[in-house]
Amino acid sequence: MRSKNRVVALLAGASMLATTAVVLGAGTASAATPSGGCWVYSPPAGAGIEDTNPASNTSSSLAPWADEAAAPTGPADYTLTSSGATTVGGTRNFSLTFNKGPKNGGPPASGTAYYYFSVNGVNLPAVQKAFSAPGGATIPGDTITGSFTITSAGATTVKLRKVIYDIPTFLTRVNCNGQTVGVANGVNPATTPVDTNITASFTAVGPTATVTAISNQVVTNAARKNDVISFDVTNFAGAGTGTAELCNSSGSSCDAGSSSVTIAANGTGSGTLAVSAAPTTGSRALKVTSGGETSLTPITVLGDVTVQTNVTGGGAGTTVTVTGTNWDPNQAVTVGGYKNGPPFPPPASSDATVSTTADSAGNISAQFVVNDAATAFIGASRVHAAGPPPVALFGSQAFTFSGDTCTAKQGAATTGSCALLETVDLTVVAGDLKMAKAAGNVQLSGIALNGTEQTSTGSLQDVTVKDYRGGTLGWSLVGRFSGLNGPAKPSGGNFTIAPSALTWTPTCAPQANSDDTVVAGAAGAFTNATTDLPLCSVATSGVGADGTSGGDAIADAGLALKVGPSQAAGTYTGLLTLTLS
Repeated sequence: MRSKNRVVALLAGASMLATTAVVLGAGTASAATPSGGCWVYSPPAGAGIEDTNPASNTSSSLAPWADEAAAPTGPADYTLTSSGATTVGGTRNFSLTFNKGPKNGGPPASGTAYYYFSVNGVNLPAVQKAFSAPGGATIPGDTITGSFTITSAGATTVKLRKVIYDIPTFLTRVNCNGQTVGVANGVNPATTPVDTNITASFTAVGPTATVTAISNQVVTNAARKNDVISFDVTNFAGAGTGTAELCNSSGSSCDAGSSSVTIAANGTGSGTLAVSAAPTTGSRALKVTSGGETSLTPITVLGDVTVQTNVTGGGAGTTVTVTGTNWDPNQAVTVGGYKNGPPFPPPASSDATVSTTADSAGNISAQFVVNDAATAFIGASRVHAAGPPPVALFGSQAFTFSGDTCTAKQGAATTGSCALLETVDLTVVAGDLKMAKAAGNVQLSGIALNGTEQTSTGSLQDVTVKDYRGGTLGWSLVGRFSGLNGPAKPSGGNFTIAPSALTWTPTCAPQANSDDTVVAGAAGAFTNATTDLPLCSVATSGVGADGTSGGDAIADAGLALKVGPSQAAGTYTGLLTLTLS
């Protein structure tokens, strides 16, 4: 029997710099070298092609996807493109072209190559194709094609996951993928495959309803009861009569009431839908169905308007902050003082009104000054529909007016009381966002060279992020690694260790004075000296129960540095820069 060690003896090499080829539509693609590398091994007898438990390893370290010195000279160049249908239900084609494969270091070898792809993370069946490599030469380049059915609308990415070359004659397989670590009897492309960076992207479209207008609104994404929604539809499969209704975001739990829309042979049409008098409010969807196809267009159904005030009483000159929700987006709202009613809304006091405009989400905010002793409510209003009869939106909060004097008892009266209100004002000044680290340098464990790749470990000196701004701003802490410089080379310069050799695993912990949600960054390697990796962060949506971000958080990270078997001995130093923003 011929020894498996004579076949496809890939040259050991360092991890390759990952680049990305992103293809839009069927346009021209840029060739790229796949991330990771290749691994040669023998599978167990009868093992499936994707089995991740090699019986034995030929490789001892990661090898590149192709020999750069072999013709055509230069690294492996892979180009992935897609073409064909762009609508849901259609067939999309893809094509992978590459200039050369791994090097065969032994006698002529042949077998089957298995090319694995995914679409938006869903794996496709492998594309199989026979290959043959001359002795001592690279596997020739090729073009691999396939297709899939588009199942959903939106951004769609086809990705090359991996390539497995199977050579049954020599009981050998070569697994090439995005795994950047290669250790015999440990983590390597055969035992722990990682998808490559080779991708092609396009946007898939499905049946679509576009809101063109909403009565009484100046936006097309929010409506309230009795408003009428006008819409156009496109990309339906063909002629038919569609049904429009308001439902939840998944298309179920629909409100009572619907309308019909006629769809032409080219899949287009237009229609209207009246919002019911008692709709479900909040995040909803305009659902249009026809011939088994469905489109869902997000829309907000506004509920009753609200008004809140920061104080409930005060004397003449009291400034009141008025806020509210569910107002007609991007439209004017009048804030004013009101006396005790009826009618509804109650009669206005003599306080000067203030005009404000609701934001795109229907929120209002205004400052209003109370001077009229008759002011019993502070409210906001607008005419939503001109009518007849007109439809008014109104919300208010009670306000107790206090003068500067009052009489508790008149003359010889033995009963009676009165009260005065004093408004207490406080200004809270925002502090700073800052950080501090524990003193000293990061100390990695020493390495004694022994002819194998080894890992030096350590951890950051703890960093405390201090957010004393009292806002809802959030923050982000990232790290960047320069790599390490070591002893001088006889030929000039220094021996180095690349940034990509360092992997960190962040940890983050809010302290007792913080109830924010502090999120740790993902574990990973530093790609190069100019790329930031997230360490810790607080999102603007991650503030605590008090409604503001603030307090301390401690950031740390475990460090693991890969040191090659032939790394020059000596002392190495580099910088890990942490940036807070």
